[in-house]
Amino acid sequence: MRAKIAIALLGSVCAGCVTEPATYVNSLSSSDRKWQSSACKDVRQRAAGYDAEEKERLKSSVMMGFLSPSSALATVNVTNQQNVRRKQFNRDMHLACSNAPLPEDLKNIPEIQPPPMLDTTRGN
Repeated sequence: MRAKIAIALLGSVCAGCVTEPATYVNSLSSSDRKWQSSACKDVRQRAAGYDAEEKERLKSSVMMGFLSPSSALATVNVTNQQNVRRKQFNRDMHLACSNAPLPEDLKNIPEIQPPPMLDTTRGN
């Protein structure tokens, strides 16, 4: 039981490990040529609403986690997926709004993996 609680706490602490898109957009240079492009304007608008959308997704995922027999592992999986989605969004925003090279943390972002209990490729 203690192990499950420790894993859940670790997962919730890491929920903020990746910069939120609304914060990341402020770190980009508004004097860049791409800043005024329609693609950048679109992604900046989506960044403003990203946090609300993410909180809704997180609420439903947490409820599913509570119903799961391995709720601590489900919580960690939700946190990992949230971090990967944020990195993917930040990478797309950087590419749309900046000519600067991608930062190291936005390169080689892994794809979102299903939790082990739902992975249908295992055992084949």
